[in-house]
Amino acid sequence: MSTIAERVAAGAAFLDEHDPDWWRADVERAIDLEKLNLSHGDACVLGQRCPLAVPGDISEFEAYGYELSKTFSWRSLSNWAAPLGFQIYGPWREDGTTEGRRLSEEMDEYRELTAEWKRVIEQRRAAA
Repeated sequence: MSTIAERVAAGAAFLDEHDPDWWRADVERAIDLEKLNLSHGDACVLGQRCPLAVPGDISEFEAYGYELSKTFSWRSLSNWAAPLGFQIYGPWREDGTTEGRRLSEEMDEYRELTAEWKRVIEQRRAAA
């Protein structure tokens, strides 16, 4: 498993390719760093950039994956989102929680992911 910094770097590269200028403060749906929280679908990087209306029972967080693959589900969440730093690693249960991890461990990883995304975005905004 990669480090959080490596995962976020991979996610940033993914966004650079699919959503240029995603990090800028002066674009439509700019990421609000005060609101940024990877543990909440509507406040994470993808939730803020891509608040899409989607069919069925998937969340806003899953919407970006849905639009990319049209085959997205909770079970595939860690397959594409975790390696890109958008989500913690599973394995996932049907209710969206992970197996074999304490909630405090999950929240620690979400905090680390959020902090690294903020660092990357702030660094890019300062250099622009």
